[in-house]
Amino acid sequence: MRTFLRFEHLMKRFRHGAAGAARWDSHCALTALLETADLAARVDLKSELMKELKRQIANLDALSENPDVDQPQLQRVVNGHRELIARLHGQAGQLSGVLKHNEFLNSVKQRAVIPGGTCDFDLPGYHFWLGRPAGERQQDLETWARPFQQLHEAVKVVLTLLRQSGRPERMVASGGFFQRNLDPNAPVQLVRIGIHAVSPCYPEISAGKHRFSVRFLEPRNLELRPKQTQADVEFELSVCAL
Repeated sequence: MRTFLRFEHLMKRFRHGAAGAARWDSHCALTALLETADLAARVDLKSELMKELKRQIANLDALSENPDVDQPQLQRVVNGHRELIARLHGQAGQLSGVLKHNEFLNSVKQRAVIPGGTCDFDLPGYHFWLGRPAGERQQDLETWARPFQQLHEAVKVVLTLLRQSGRPERMVASGGFFQRNLDPNAPVQLVRIGIHAVSPCYPEISAGKHRFSVRFLEPRNLELRPKQTQADVEFELSVCAL
């Protein structure tokens, strides 16, 4: 789930940058795409995602005899999962293979790890591309991102269904701390915390097989280490498992 969430985060960054017309929008989109390719090279995302889709199908099938469940909707979700598995299975080769053999992208990737390494004197060809019309750059970005589109669609389906599986509860973290024990026989896949947008603190979650805890931290200022608030914090908790 952490890998899926990281992939989702990177694709959001890519989509935001790819939609912009400025050269720095394209730069941000491309660096996000290179990180996505690196993530896909380290973990067999396609295999892990197919396993998760099959696991969700098995759990959803168990609801087929429940009279309280909308059976037509359930069947649509299951069929959608099966279609995604078939499409992922039919996607041959490594997801990052197209980028791996692209000399232009490799030159940017090699210099991007160096502080200031993407300057115009280091990568004149890259800055020539950044100076091309916005429509051309956006078309190139979409072409390079195409190998990840099926994966992105499947990740969105998996995470959306998982997030919807949790029922929000109103909770209070006494003195900025909250802890809950977990049933190791019913693994929790995701813990979601909701707080008010203008809250003076933010949550930090630590989780293991048997329990999870939430600390609410006050940033004070950006030069000092944040500290746990001493105030009671109201928040919304969703424990998600499917």
